Amino acid sequence: MILARLTENYDKLTDLEKKIIEYIVSNPQDVLYLTANELAKKIYVSKTSIINLSKKLGFDGYSELRYYVKHHIESQENLKKLPSFNDILLNIYDEVNKTLSLQNEENIKSIVEVIRKSRAVYIIARGASMPLADLFCSRLALLKIKSIFISDLNLIDVICENLSKGESLILMSLSGETEKIKTVAKKARALGIDVIALTSFSNNSLQKIANYRMFCFADNTETKYNDLVSRVGLHVLIQILISYLDTAGKETKNES
Repeated sequence: MILARLTENYDKLTDLEKKIIEYIVSNPQDVLYLTANELAKKIYVSKTSIINLSKKLGFDGYSELRYYVKHHIESQENLKKLPSFNDILLNIYDEVNKTLSLQNEENIKSIVEVIRKSRAVYIIARGASMPLADLFCSRLALLKIKSIFISDLNLIDVICENLSKGESLILMSLSGETEKIKTVAKKARALGIDVIALTSFSNNSLQKIANYRMFCFADNTETKYNDLVSRVGLHVLIQILISYLDTAGKETKNES
């Protein structure tokens, strides 16, 4: 990752703003240990100028800008330590194995039952999790379960306002901190709608809001600035649910 967010509109900045950017880009390591006030004194500008520039660049404030720089530095260091072929395979194996170890059969059966009894299942995900949500939706459709993948941000708000009893919501978020998804989860729970969260095994906000949850293992859940983070664990959760739903459907047919 490069510091693209700091430099992409460089030509549109004032001379003072360019001075701040130039220092940060040239001295990213220093910025990690400097408060906005300390940075301001170091380059002879006001603290307000630094905070305003941070917001102009799309950050919530200087702290988020500094967090972005931290990720830049870490990514550069990681590039110097390229993994071997075996390292890559072992990492994937580890992610799958640890995800499987987090599963509880009774919990899976409870979630499967909610999905099977739902009049409609709405699936929502953002970023790189969206293709997995789309895949999940299509597999549910093959199992003759009415499912709708909501990808449009505007539709997410509309659907949330029109949820009704007997419907359920599946929310996929590796970090469990995606604001739009957390907001939808809160609204759905307030309406008494079952919310199933597929998220990483962490103390995240989404798993606290949902009344049903499945966890996957992930080494890294920070996807705001690096959406190349692996979703293998999430894919495993989807396959587990699909397999159980398929088995449950066959058992029902045999009984009839």
